[in-house]
Amino acid sequence: MIVTVTLNPAIDEEYVVPEFAPGGWFRATKTDRSPGGKGVNVSLVLKQLGYDSAAMGFLAGFNGEYVRDSLKRLGLTTNFVHIRGETRTNVYIVDEVGHVETGIAEGGPYVKEEALARFMVNYRRLLKRADCILFGGSLPPGVPQDVYRELIELARQEDVVTFIDAAGAPLMAGLEGIPAVAKIDHRFMSRLSGVRLDSLDNLIEAVSGLHRQGIEWAVTNYRNHGDVFFTPQGIYLGEFERRGVVSLFGSDDALMAGLIVAQTEKMDVENTIRFALACAWENALHVEKGCRSREAVEALLDRIRVERLE
Repeated sequence: MIVTVTLNPAIDEEYVVPEFAPGGWFRATKTDRSPGGKGVNVSLVLKQLGYDSAAMGFLAGFNGEYVRDSLKRLGLTTNFVHIRGETRTNVYIVDEVGHVETGIAEGGPYVKEEALARFMVNYRRLLKRADCILFGGSLPPGVPQDVYRELIELARQEDVVTFIDAAGAPLMAGLEGIPAVAKIDHRFMSRLSGVRLDSLDNLIEAVSGLHRQGIEWAVTNYRNHGDVFFTPQGIYLGEFERRGVVSLFGSDDALMAGLIVAQTEKMDVENTIRFALACAWENALHVEKGCRSREAVEALLDRIRVERLE
């Protein structure tokens, strides 16, 4: 079983507008509204690629009901703890002329200790059945900043493969738990290391330390249409074409879903990178989050460029 953990889910609203600028009034040319949060997005893409998963975390209020009902209609298994308050809404604005993306994220509802304890009971139960777990996104108020470390350590005790895609203190704590795969925002790593990561050499130096700590795969963005992959077989740069890209919103989540599928199917390193990036690219070719089908992803595989850097 694949499990995705999204402690701070959301409703994602995406608007495509021409020549967006602050202070104006715009009519959207395209819109999309969907359940969101990194783990939820990964579950959605996994379903589109033919894999079932169980999505868990916290939901609250009318927005929470929308997220849960939407996932169930799509055939996803859910295991959320319901709490007081309101699940957050995130708004993304894509300027279709200037190709600039703007996002506004709410903080999320407060999680009490009792609700966190109920989540932990559910989590320990699912660990007995899980093959891999994806931890994604920010933490809502009330959840300890080191929760990802605890969750990853519990999973490792059960020999469950773990993936993490987060930022800030929650990510740093999670990395101490030594996940198998970590997605690292290069802007965050730049602030952490105090070094500009606009060159491949600096980027490699900043992230290589994570690989030495025991993290088998470390992945970080490079430019707007590629990633550097630190793998057990070396360091690789993978890139897709900028042509045809509509919005990169959700592409990192599609990439993580692609990594999960590739590792589940035991693809070799280069094919894993190629498949993950094809998922990210397919997501970027339309406003709606996710991949239209596995066939659409596979049609892009031969156009992904993969280069070994060492």
